[in-house]
Amino acid sequence: MKVEIIKNVAELESITPFHVDHLLWGTKSIPKTYGYIGFVPGDAFYLKMICEEREPLCTYTHDMDPVYRDSAMEAFFQFESKIERLQAVYLNFETNSGGALLAGCGKERIYRSYFTKDMCRALQSSAKVEKDLWTWEMKLPVSILEEIYGPLHLEEGSTFTCNFYKISETKEIEHYASYSPILSEIPSFHLTEFFETAIITKTQ
Repeated sequence: MKVEIIKNVAELESITPFHVDHLLWGTKSIPKTYGYIGFVPGDAFYLKMICEEREPLCTYTHDMDPVYRDSAMEAFFQFESKIERLQAVYLNFETNSGGALLAGCGKERIYRSYFTKDMCRALQSSAKVEKDLWTWEMKLPVSILEEIYGPLHLEEGSTFTCNFYKISETKEIEHYASYSPILSEIPSFHLTEFFETAIITKTQ
């Protein structure tokens, strides 16, 4: 996966989109889901995801609620740390169409640490429902990443791993899909071995 360097967030939708189209664990179909991710050096990664879904299920209203039970889009990231004990830490960001955000970090699915209110504000995460789709936008500042990982020195040629998801755990509309395929019989998005390698590149 290529993550293109952009000058500002206004350029985000001019780059090549990624698609969440690997159906998982018996899922027959999902609403079309895709997104854009770009990097402003020294500032942040910018993410926008779009789901062409009418009337998405949205029952949770507070940050850190279990939004994956609603109709949700998610983005997971893992960066290399200079601090050995944090080497396996990965980040999860999950939102419903109302903008409730579940954000955490840790080495495994359980015992995760959750973002503080100040950290969540820095992400500037927001969701918007339109007639035939809903969108999610988020900023992932380098300062937040370095608070978790230590110095990262992100630039052209730097790599990290990531995956992006569409989900609902509610039985009536249950579905699972990913950007990078997950080759596991046990349903879980928290499997870093199936994250895709992303490389920061200059816009062609």
